[in-house]
Amino acid sequence: IVGIAHMVGLSEKKFNNTVAFRSMKLIEAMPFRYAALHICYDNPNLKGPIGVVQLLASAQTRVRFRAHFGTHVECQYELMAFGLNQDIFPFDSMGNIKTEKFMAMLRDRIQKEAEIEEERRNDSSRIEYPRSVDVLFGRGKAYNDFNGNILMYAHIDRYKGRYQTTSKDEKTLIAETVLLTIKESGGRFLKRSKDPMDGWVRVTDTV
Repeated sequence: IVGIAHMVGLSEKKFNNTVAFRSMKLIEAMPFRYAALHICYDNPNLKGPIGVVQLLASAQTRVRFRAHFGTHVECQYELMAFGLNQDIFPFDSMGNIKTEKFMAMLRDRIQKEAEIEEERRNDSSRIEYPRSVDVLFGRGKAYNDFNGNILMYAHIDRYKGRYQTTSKDEKTLIAETVLLTIKESGGRFLKRSKDPMDGWVRVTDTV
């Protein structure tokens, strides 16, 4: 997704270094992959806190970070230069916040989670063939080279640097983020049944 933070008209009292720190933690904790992150502002005193946001961003987010200084209209034109059409902006031409897109995204997410839960309830305990997005528990080249496992390793690599240096609570959050990302793509965590003829069975989150 593309993140747009609209802070035109915002005072430094409402967006200081502390708020910037908390905002970045929230952004990084969201289970989304950002194609870009844009911040629009017109108060020169916000340059410092915005710098804090950029400094705290992960390496992947930092290279896609853009700050736009100017009036509401000037920021709109700058965003359009990045191929962002006005109809996806989180605000209208007067700078008023629009909630329609957010509510639509929220509804889609709730529906997706309901579909995943429904599939979990209805799915047979016996799985004959894994999907390409499933993660397989096991050792050896066959498991390491399975497509779903390769995708999982890629997700883990995104957070490897942060995971090694962060707190225990943050490590738990990172693990849950990776888990959710895999599940949202339709992936399941599977292991061989005790009887190989019975195929595969799901691994619970508590294992």
